[in-house]
Amino acid sequence: MPTQIQIAAEAELELRKRQFERLRNFESQKKFYQTHPFEYFIERLGFKPETIDWTLLPEYANHKWDGTINPLKTILDSLAIGVKRIGVESATGTGKTKLGAGVVLWFLECFDNSMVITTAPKREQLSLHIWKEIGLMFKDFGKGELLSSLKLRMNPGQDNWIAVGFVAGVVANEESSTKAQGFHAEHLLVILEETPGVPKPIMEAFQNTADGPHNIILAFGNPDHQLDNLHKFCILPNVTAIRISGYDHPNVVTKNPSFIPGAVTLDGLNDKKMRYGGEEAPLYLSRAKGISPGQSVDSLIRLEWIQSAIERGKLFQDENGVFDETKIEGAKALGVDVANSEAGDKAAIARGKGTILLNVVDFQCPDSNQLGKRDVLQIMNDELISADKVGVDSVGVGAGTVNALKEMGKKIVSLGGADAPVKISFTDGKSSIKKEEEFNNLRSQMYWQLREDLRNGIIALPNDQELVADLITPKWEIKAGKIIVESKEAIKKRLTHSPNKGDAVVYWNWVRQIKKAELKAVPRPY
Repeated sequence: MPTQIQIAAEAELELRKRQFERLRNFESQKKFYQTHPFEYFIERLGFKPETIDWTLLPEYANHKWDGTINPLKTILDSLAIGVKRIGVESATGTGKTKLGAGVVLWFLECFDNSMVITTAPKREQLSLHIWKEIGLMFKDFGKGELLSSLKLRMNPGQDNWIAVGFVAGVVANEESSTKAQGFHAEHLLVILEETPGVPKPIMEAFQNTADGPHNIILAFGNPDHQLDNLHKFCILPNVTAIRISGYDHPNVVTKNPSFIPGAVTLDGLNDKKMRYGGEEAPLYLSRAKGISPGQSVDSLIRLEWIQSAIERGKLFQDENGVFDETKIEGAKALGVDVANSEAGDKAAIARGKGTILLNVVDFQCPDSNQLGKRDVLQIMNDELISADKVGVDSVGVGAGTVNALKEMGKKIVSLGGADAPVKISFTDGKSSIKKEEEFNNLRSQMYWQLREDLRNGIIALPNDQELVADLITPKWEIKAGKIIVESKEAIKKRLTHSPNKGDAVVYWNWVRQIKKAELKAVPRPY
């Protein structure tokens, strides 16, 4: 009777024999690899099996998984059986980018005349991550031509069988969205890197265009919050969602921080826990465990307050979700966030009646003067909105909008966020929640007022998820006894776009209720 060692040896010899036969016959090899990407990674790209299939390591026999079981292998298994939508929320340093690069080469080689699109908000995110890994693997791949312009052609000089890098942009314009819709192939793979920062129009364009029988979308990223584009993609009913926790990585489970050099380690996870504020801190949940947090503990505005405001708004809507303004009491007011760009940040106008925000729209605004003379003025005239109920951001390009309206005889409320806070009273007779001396500037004071009105259930909002994301992102702190709301630049960096809608709503909420403002400057804290 053969021993276990003999049986294992015979099985290994048979496996090698089959592999040798596949390698002799390119077509049979390719057909096999189409449904066996794991074997492709090992045999063609030189991956060590245990760096993908972590359960091959004995230390995993009794391991309690924190995230998806065997996540990297699960991604490849999902591709093998033809899953068309895969979303991956991951901790940092887990090997997802290297795996993504291997997936590019697997798909490109195994499916004739295929097209692979890799995308991220910024070019450097592509060139320094997935395309850097593709470059490192290209020698083993040994086919086609790899160009410096984020392009890999299987047929040199031709673009009919290709992988390309597509820069999604931080803010999508019409041209980039249209281009994203223009990628078509029988065998199409779209890989989204840094997905939380990919603009919504680009996400929608790829989902609309990748609708063929063998059109696949694979989205990777470190989650920011439950309203980011990655998490919203992952919870779609047709998406296979995978979470990669740092606590499941071989470097941690084997207690060998060098098992996979450069990857996550237990010391690194402990450092994140300490730096980010403990096990419940949103950034720790995201970067260490791949969990999409509800929001930051130091967020100015809580998500549950916004959700309650949306529910209040439904009381004034018809069966189609449209506000019935005849049911709403109070004066109309506008808040305007100004922009002056054809392709960059957008302008936004928030329109409300009484305590109800009716809508907030954003749009490209190439001319801040025309924004005042045309758009804002027309709404004021059409809806009989008085100038003291129109608040306009007067910082930078906003001055042009303010001056244009003044030229038209409309002395609207000019709101300079960096100005000193003001003493205020309200049309309902209530005094300000906080005294003006307690804020570092007018912007913090206005944002705090919106926070308090939402917390106290005073205002109602439409169900606008872009607005929700804008409002839950800002953080706040107290320094030298002053309430300081995070700067717009810092918010933009984390949100990956300017919070135009959020700012417009802040301005609307401010002017809708103010009866008068004492413009005497309050001494600065510095």
